[in-house]
Amino acid sequence: MRDRPVLRTLKVAAVAVVLLTACKRQAAVPALSGSSVHVARLSAPSGEPARRIAVSHRFMVDLPGADVERTQRETLAGCDPPGCWVLATHIGQTRDGAVQASISVRIAPERYAGFAAAITAPPARLTIHTESAEDKTLAVLDIEKRLDAQMVLRDRLMQLLKQPGTSAGDLVAVEKQLADVQGTIESETAQRDYLRTITDTVMVEVSYNGLIQQAGPFDVSPVLVALEGFAGIVIQSVGDMIAWFAYALPWLAIVVLAGWAGRRLLRRQG
Repeated sequence: MRDRPVLRTLKVAAVAVVLLTACKRQAAVPALSGSSVHVARLSAPSGEPARRIAVSHRFMVDLPGADVERTQRETLAGCDPPGCWVLATHIGQTRDGAVQASISVRIAPERYAGFAAAITAPPARLTIHTESAEDKTLAVLDIEKRLDAQMVLRDRLMQLLKQPGTSAGDLVAVEKQLADVQGTIESETAQRDYLRTITDTVMVEVSYNGLIQQAGPFDVSPVLVALEGFAGIVIQSVGDMIAWFAYALPWLAIVVLAGWAGRRLLRRQG
């Protein structure tokens, strides 16, 4: 059976898009202005696309437990858009009474230095700082090429819809393919925007370790843990005793009744 004219046109358009994708030159990505070791996009030699680097920093600081919540709140107050976005926060207390907290933010490269200084300002004491970088250049270029190809295909399909004399069946087929292409474009646009976000900003994660108050030069936390364990053992023992009494109570009544019956029997025999 011969293909319909519109369907043959669709096949030709698809082949053209594939050839266009294979032959398309990689588009250059503009680099951020200024130079800094924390800039996510690095300049490249002339004629090559700028590198896109996803940079992450992780801090761990120690400070008195009573200052953890206040310090976390003040640090978050310094992260306000535009240029800084809070992703996650946490604060809690461990069994030994230590307060621990964490924050996760994305910040513009030019604001990173000031934010890092605020993190390590007294009473906080920096214990760990790590920096990592992941090259996302190829991922960005790949998705941009695929997105360009899908947009070319979408434009071609829209032209086919406008051609006169197209049958209702062919229109349905073209509209279905157009809907699929539009969905792919929206999905890949979201992925591209996410990659741009993580390479245009710096990821910063901070862990606050609250130190337990000490008696002079001595750490009293082992004593607190031991007292907590002692109280737990006492409570557990009382609970076990109550449970044992509840299990034994029905049998105790039977034992008392049997003893009473035995005594009466012995008296009659005597």
